[in-house]
Amino acid sequence: MAQDPGDSPPSPVGDDVSARRQLQDGAIRGATWTVIHTLVSLPVAFLANLIVARVLGVVDYGRLAFLTALMEVAYGVITLGFGVALVQFGSKAHAAGRHDEVRRMLSAAQGFRLLVAAPLLTVLVLVVADVEPLMMVMAVVFGILVPSAFDGATACLFIENKSAAGAKIALVIALVTQLAVVVVALVVRTADSVWAARLVVGGAGVALALFPIAASYRRAVLRPRLPRGFPAGFWRFTIPFALASVVGSLVLSRSEIFVMQWLANPAALGLFALAFGVAGHVFAPAQAFIGPLVPAVSSLHEVDTAAVAPAFTRTLRAGSTVVALLMASALAALALLVPVLYGEEFRDASPLVLALGIASGLLVVGSPVTAFVSARLSAWELLRANLVALVLDIAVAIALIPVWGAWGAVVANVVGATTRLMLLMRREITLLGLPWRTVARESAPVGLGAIACVIAWFTAGALPWSPVAAAAAAAVLGVLVLVVLLRSSGTGLTEDDAVAVARGAPAPLRTPSASLLRLLTHRR
Repeated sequence: MAQDPGDSPPSPVGDDVSARRQLQDGAIRGATWTVIHTLVSLPVAFLANLIVARVLGVVDYGRLAFLTALMEVAYGVITLGFGVALVQFGSKAHAAGRHDEVRRMLSAAQGFRLLVAAPLLTVLVLVVADVEPLMMVMAVVFGILVPSAFDGATACLFIENKSAAGAKIALVIALVTQLAVVVVALVVRTADSVWAARLVVGGAGVALALFPIAASYRRAVLRPRLPRGFPAGFWRFTIPFALASVVGSLVLSRSEIFVMQWLANPAALGLFALAFGVAGHVFAPAQAFIGPLVPAVSSLHEVDTAAVAPAFTRTLRAGSTVVALLMASALAALALLVPVLYGEEFRDASPLVLALGIASGLLVVGSPVTAFVSARLSAWELLRANLVALVLDIAVAIALIPVWGAWGAVVANVVGATTRLMLLMRREITLLGLPWRTVARESAPVGLGAIACVIAWFTAGALPWSPVAAAAAAAVLGVLVLVVLLRSSGTGLTEDDAVAVARGAPAPLRTPSASLLRLLTHRR
């Protein structure tokens, strides 16, 4: 972990060129280490999820998904927009050298979490969660109180542009969590116990973020005070963004599970939860680029507004290319392997994985738009888009889940997330002065990746081979088709994109990273 930088945290100030380069390199290092964390923890999480699904079965796996989704929403309510608000206002103040302002915000935000958010959320979980008393105590302590006490340290990692350190911490937490989950699943064999184990490790791990941050910021996190004295505009951004965050999490997460708990049979809930989880595993590396983007874009708005539009197009281009590669190489193969990996009772989840995966890939490409909207502090814009999307999501879910079961949940999820994305994208590209044709060109690789994925799925699935051999053939075929499509269309990464990403990679990974990036660099 990084050494303690003392009482005077360094800030990316100075001339525009050096500030821009420092912000870019910090974002690239953060994204790179986040991807490393994802690539290391992803196979472990995948294996752990496989073991849990096989041990619990489709019905209990659905219950685990419901309880997990409940705490995901609860954790979003804990922050009430403070996480993003702290990053937005804190990174701007830190970039400008206003460290006292950052410290005041951290202490006040901690006071709000502990004095207001945590008690309200405890009541909510006590009313909604139907678990035995011991599990409830664990949920309240490690799912609410501990994160509330230390979550400000996590925000500091992004404020100080130390998202690389955050990724290392997240890697440790992820590995320990998966180990605990597997042990508890094999020994106790209940959904509630697995849920509790995940909460204990995840909640306790939040405190690790205290170590890499500046000493003065650490003291501010550990000394909560009454939630007042925030900078001008903080509450005006935070209140609507708090609502937007909660509503947005319902739109983009597997919130359809709550409707399924009410209207669908338990087996359908388990199938949808598994398919959603597998799709999330596939695109976790692409999603990893987005976290470090938020503070970088916020600071960029402060020191170099002219660079925002190019940053937007580069992010869109790089994200679509990474998603295309994941679609082509992994999605079709995993969909073919579902019955082999998870058992015959999950066979019907196989086509759900393909459908949710393609839809999720398209949404991941557009999801960085949220970072750019947030950097403009346009909380009301986010809230309006999220509310419209959530209303459509719920309406479609209620209408289709009783008729189509898990497929109804898939359609509802896609409708809600796509609506949100299009509403935000339309406004953002207008303000940046970018035409739709530019957006279409920069995101073209993801469409090619979807085509390669579908071709690989149908071709490999028709082969008279074992499922494992067919999956391997699908992965190879998907990548070959994608490279051909990228080359023939002249899309993908530019040389500058490839150099920027390779520069941020750790030394041992720079050569293999450069080789892989060359396969995806065909932009004319």
